[in-house]
Amino acid sequence: MKTALVKIDVAAADTGLSVRRIEQLVDGGLVREKGITWVFNLAKDLNARNRDLRFWRPELLARVQDEADKYGRWEIGQIIASILPETREKFHAGEIDQLFQIRPNTRIAYGAELNGVMEAGRNSYSRVTLAAFLKRRWIGAVTKAGRGVKA
Repeated sequence: MKTALVKIDVAAADTGLSVRRIEQLVDGGLVREKGITWVFNLAKDLNARNRDLRFWRPELLARVQDEADKYGRWEIGQIIASILPETREKFHAGEIDQLFQIRPNTRIAYGAELNGVMEAGRNSYSRVTLAAFLKRRWIGAVTKAGRGVKA
């Protein structure tokens, strides 16, 4: 399964931008430069000062090709469908760790927010649960909610 979400160090390497500059783009960018839209905060505590960001790599690669707005009109459901194939109903724990670029103890620490079930000796997660988790963790949901836009 191909990983679509990457950490900030990969985002910096892909774009050639500094980590600080990428963080500025996550927070909206500048008038002359579009911000990064498809970013997820996977920090255990969403209210904590420190974020644990994951970037949707196709958006980063489009930015490098001077197509920063290529995915600007996409909806969160389309982005999630590209991360979690719609043909799959369930994902095992190792796949989630790879897809979200997280460690097993991080996945477990989410507790009820990312609740799996034991099947055939390993944890399994439904696509519905994972999609809801990503929707809650999407940075743009907060921005859009503040402007009265349905996320």
